[in-house]
Amino acid sequence: MPAIGTQRLGAPRSTARRSAAGLPAEQLERELLDDVERLLGRWQLELAGKPEAERARLLLLALEREQIVAVAYREEAVAGRVAQLDVGPEVRRLIRQTLVWIWKDEQLHAEYLRGELLRARGAAAAVVVYGRALQGALSGWTTATSNHRDARTAPLRVGAAGVLVALAAAAGKVPPVLRRELHFQGFRRYCELNVALEASAELAYRRLVEVSPDAEERATIERIRDDEGRHAAAFRVLAGSLDEQDDLLQDVTLADLVRRLGEISPWFVPASLRPQPGGPGAAANRAPPSGPMPDVPPRHGVVPRHGFASRQSVVVRSGSVDGEKLDVLEEVLDRAGLGRLAAGSATAAIRACFMLGYDRRDRSNVNDPELIEGLARYLRRHGVADVAVLESPTVYANAYLHRSVEEVAAYFGFGSPAYRIVDMSADLRPLSYERGFVEHAISATWLDAELRIVVPKLRTAPTDFAHLSLNSLEGSTGAIDATVYSKRQVDYRSAIMMLLDVAPPDFSLLDAWAPVADGTFGVMGCDRPAQIRHLYAGPDALSVDEIVLADLGVGDPRRAPIVRLAYHWFGLTPGRAAVDGARPDLHEELRGAHASRLSRALGLLSDPVYVYLSRNGVVFVPAIDTTAFPPRRPVGTAVRLVQEATQRTFGLRAPRNGSGAR
Repeated sequence: MPAIGTQRLGAPRSTARRSAAGLPAEQLERELLDDVERLLGRWQLELAGKPEAERARLLLLALEREQIVAVAYREEAVAGRVAQLDVGPEVRRLIRQTLVWIWKDEQLHAEYLRGELLRARGAAAAVVVYGRALQGALSGWTTATSNHRDARTAPLRVGAAGVLVALAAAAGKVPPVLRRELHFQGFRRYCELNVALEASAELAYRRLVEVSPDAEERATIERIRDDEGRHAAAFRVLAGSLDEQDDLLQDVTLADLVRRLGEISPWFVPASLRPQPGGPGAAANRAPPSGPMPDVPPRHGVVPRHGFASRQSVVVRSGSVDGEKLDVLEEVLDRAGLGRLAAGSATAAIRACFMLGYDRRDRSNVNDPELIEGLARYLRRHGVADVAVLESPTVYANAYLHRSVEEVAAYFGFGSPAYRIVDMSADLRPLSYERGFVEHAISATWLDAELRIVVPKLRTAPTDFAHLSLNSLEGSTGAIDATVYSKRQVDYRSAIMMLLDVAPPDFSLLDAWAPVADGTFGVMGCDRPAQIRHLYAGPDALSVDEIVLADLGVGDPRRAPIVRLAYHWFGLTPGRAAVDGARPDLHEELRGAHASRLSRALGLLSDPVYVYLSRNGVVFVPAIDTTAFPPRRPVGTAVRLVQEATQRTFGLRAPRNGSGAR
């Protein structure tokens, strides 16, 4: 870890708190707060005796405002400004992490508010909700462009933003004091403006708490309000550390900023700058484990391993025929050190993947039962007395019968004296998460296990390139469909990060043993699977995923949204684990979901289409074996035609010859 004790990083130019661009910071904050107070007071009078109507209006205002900052604070919008600061690389990294985490907070807020509004409203009201969200997104782009783009280098964009600001001001949507601030100016002034905006948002949430009828909603809004207060405090620290030329003040050091921002929230500080067990410099490039939450019991006295994001070596082994499968498994587990991890562990939880299976003739998107049994027997030989194989029901259960975890496991041949099957949806224990919203439970078996192992089945995927270790943890904190569709209050990737905060896996074994689902939507199935035979393993699930992505031809693993979110969530810096073994060229072996411009375009479109137009997953499904899994209700002609068209176009049906070898 770099020395941060007494390093002086800036030279004094001015300590004035007044910006040449406008009002003093304190007056700017007061005028914006007054404007919000007037608006809230007017609504209270207009809607006296109608708390639900006032609540709805406040929620819409909050949604629009959160959507503004979720766009205006996005990493791409502020990265250029931060990179231009002449404050030294470590301070720039600290400022960037602070802004990124504030951005992630605001995204979580917007997701929650949109879901809350949609859950209680019909189709007509949904148009209003989406309209306000769109309006907020457009305003966010306008704000980011105005604040961060110089008209001399981006005249068209800045000009367009100026027109939108003028139109909004004419319509009474932008207070005069705020309009005067929407132009390119110093970074310190940008921070001062956001102190005022965050403080005004906190004021509005205070009133929303007062009119919220539900105790759980009030508690969530209070958490959002607390977040806004922390954001204001962080922007205040940044503004107070810079002079008018955006240099650090003479008496400000990196250590000062780390301490002050860390006191507001440790998540504002990059992982490598946070205090680490073992003294300065320990584990400089890994996510510091947040450790168990206050109401999370320790794992029976076992010292937490915290392998996640540790950059430990990844082992790769390959075979040429199925008869080598178990020998390759033994070798990869031995080399990756699972035997050492298992020693002294009484219990193990294996997060398997088979619930997206739809027809036993297509096993390309489910784990190989022999590998799961081989893994369980390996653990037992190394002293683990209780091995549980965990899975969670998918959205298919909404439309088809016999889709319980136990029934699907039996259908695909998962059953052995070496392990027991656990349905995670029936295994939930209440839990309060320090970060995130809505999720209030976790699989008890996963949480209590002394050794946690995730076994993803390699499948190409339209948004994350491939369905890997992190994706496979979906459903560990509650129902999957509650984090996927339009009425969700938290997205599934954030729910996975919440799990990683509390109970990360200790080991990952990636199953890339034939058949392997390939193509644009390989995650759902494949009629022409790849006949490749590889296993990847290591104590760091993130490193396993990054190595697989690299072998798929993805140069920067952060191009995968879930990996990028992990970097943001845990304050990581780029790094690459060593690899033990010959690395396969997956880029050549798999067609992939990003093999052409068309497939990449379809991948980009697939997420919003599936989230908003799939009718909770009913419209887009593979050709499910309806003998084993009959439909719960008849499917209309239009839906059936769409299903058949997508199944044929994207190969979401079982291979005709039972193997689909190509």
